[in-house]
Amino acid sequence: MKDNKLKWYFPKAMNVSGRGENDPQKELFPGDIYQTMIRESIQNSLDHPALDNFGKNIPVRVEYKLRKHATTEFPYLKEDLMGHIQSCYDISHADKFKRMIDVLKSSQFYMMEVADVNTIGMDYDFDNDSGRFKKFVRYTGDPNEVVGAGGSHGYGKITYFSVSEINTIIVSSIVKDGTFTFEGVSRLATHPTGTSREYYYDTGFLDFGDGTPIQFDKEDVQSVIPDFFRREKTGTTVYIPFVSIGDSDSEKGKVFRKCCEAVLRNFFAAINDGKLEVLIDFSDGELFGDDFIFECNQEKLEDIFTNRFFYNPPYDNVRTSFFDKFNPRPYWLAYRDNEVTITDDDTYEEAVERCAGKKFVCFRKDLSILGKSTLFVNVDLQRGNDLVLFMRSPRMVVGVQHNSPSRGYSAVFLCDDEDKGNQLLRTMEDAAHRTWSKRQLKLDKRPQEKIEQAGQIEEEMRNFIRWCLDVIFPANQTDSDDVELEDFTVPLISENDTTNPLIGSLINIKGSDNDALGAPADIHAGDSKRQKKSNYIGKAQVIEPRKVQKTEIDTDYSGGRGKDHPVIPDPHPRQKPSGNDDFTEDSNPETEKRIVRMKFPVKYRIFSEETNDGQILYTLIVHSPQDEDKAYLTLMPVGETDDKSCNVYLKTASVGQIRENEIAGVHLLEGKNVITFSVDNAGEYAFTLLAEHDVTIKD
Repeated sequence: MKDNKLKWYFPKAMNVSGRGENDPQKELFPGDIYQTMIRESIQNSLDHPALDNFGKNIPVRVEYKLRKHATTEFPYLKEDLMGHIQSCYDISHADKFKRMIDVLKSSQFYMMEVADVNTIGMDYDFDNDSGRFKKFVRYTGDPNEVVGAGGSHGYGKITYFSVSEINTIIVSSIVKDGTFTFEGVSRLATHPTGTSREYYYDTGFLDFGDGTPIQFDKEDVQSVIPDFFRREKTGTTVYIPFVSIGDSDSEKGKVFRKCCEAVLRNFFAAINDGKLEVLIDFSDGELFGDDFIFECNQEKLEDIFTNRFFYNPPYDNVRTSFFDKFNPRPYWLAYRDNEVTITDDDTYEEAVERCAGKKFVCFRKDLSILGKSTLFVNVDLQRGNDLVLFMRSPRMVVGVQHNSPSRGYSAVFLCDDEDKGNQLLRTMEDAAHRTWSKRQLKLDKRPQEKIEQAGQIEEEMRNFIRWCLDVIFPANQTDSDDVELEDFTVPLISENDTTNPLIGSLINIKGSDNDALGAPADIHAGDSKRQKKSNYIGKAQVIEPRKVQKTEIDTDYSGGRGKDHPVIPDPHPRQKPSGNDDFTEDSNPETEKRIVRMKFPVKYRIFSEETNDGQILYTLIVHSPQDEDKAYLTLMPVGETDDKSCNVYLKTASVGQIRENEIAGVHLLEGKNVITFSVDNAGEYAFTLLAEHDVTIKD
């Protein structure tokens, strides 16, 4: 007769390769552990929606609850498991196993419950020892079998373990007929136990002690499964014990906000379309209060974006395309709002005419390889960061790409063609769902024809996006490299790396451009001889500005710089912008005219070199599409560390007047201009450049 007591079962490891203290699969998911877990858990639930009585999908609901428990309530998490963790520590003395031992000795711990509703649950065929439940608990690297699903590699479940201090999760699931399946799993290291020095696998299972998932039907009231882990509705719950979180309220508050922001960043489209609802509840008694309950659905999304998250400032003030940093609000607006739709029936000339002066533009095309694809564009000449987010049918952000030159837009690319593009892009997706690339097919050793097709897909997306942007910004259509989308890859490197292509169109290394060597410090040296127009530059962009709406929102223009830094009075003060304004202004109430400051496109390079006295001097080469009597050049550094680069300000410049990180009143010639400058905290920095000029309009 089987002993119905929960036990940990670690299979014996006989003549097999083992695993040490480090889990290499976790390296597939860089970045904040909570945000990656949010991405993967919601994606996994969206892959298996339930159907209503009419055969239609109903919104998937995912709930995250953080609760505090006494360790004595869950003896099976401590008693037998402690011995295996101790054995891992005895042979490695790794700090991570020492931490596990310490947290298991604590009297209380935090448990996070990740539960989905309106999904089909995870089945398990006890007779054939197969099903989605076993695949989730036992296998890694075995992708989801659902056609077009978000799970493309089968590694996403690893992110749950990252949140647990003891690398342990417990899974319970109910399928439609009421069958309940339960099992826990812990990932440690290959280790010996007892005096026989027999070695055991790194992965163990919490069940009846035989390594087989526990299963029973809803009528089985004698089951050993504790009431705490019993579900009532179809779906799956993953319990994450001993959550890696500090005990202070501020630490819990940071985690709460990270989770909420991850939902909005990655799934605003799915929520907007009514495919997803999310609840994050950290309100348990002493933890927080009602303020720490975040419920997001289609009806509440606008209020959340307007009053709770990402609303002040309304757009990015950090130019980055990393998954845990970008502001999703302008992309949600692009996805939601639509003033004009361009289709296959529109010629280029017709499209240009229809898009003129529009803020929200939608392009729908039937691409030859990918099929039905859409580009949603939010035209914001003042604050658009020229980022494109990439999605397919599950409507989770997969790629984030920064393009050049600066034009002023936020865009979302969506391929939701189930018969063609969705499955093709799935094969090009990396394990962390952060990029589509033909390189992934090479890594997966796919057939050469598939790799070649992936290259064609990249080119097809690139051409489609380039065509759309040329329609909106027709004056720039002569640029040959306006959409930099090579391999659609978001490099998994530090944003401080000066080689990061996401920083901007720049080079910041010594001696890389012969044109810069020996360049004059003064851009007006040789003013009598106008420089020839460079073929490197396209035509000037003609902009029809919009009327400014006044607001009381206080916006920080320091670009994330320290608030304690002394502020130099601005001879050209800006009007505070509203959330959807396209520019800032100086108003003159005595006239009918108004001066506004607006972005204009330039191309640039920046070099650094050390002078004889050990100082670092920077050379900025600006290619302007037109003569500008008075331009404003804002240089935003990204350096060796975030703290250091946030305290870097311009010290000297060969032209203009310096205001923190802005060089004001610069006379730019059409073509090439050379400016030298220095900063007050010299180092190895990359710089992004924002060029603006004054435009006079009538009210």
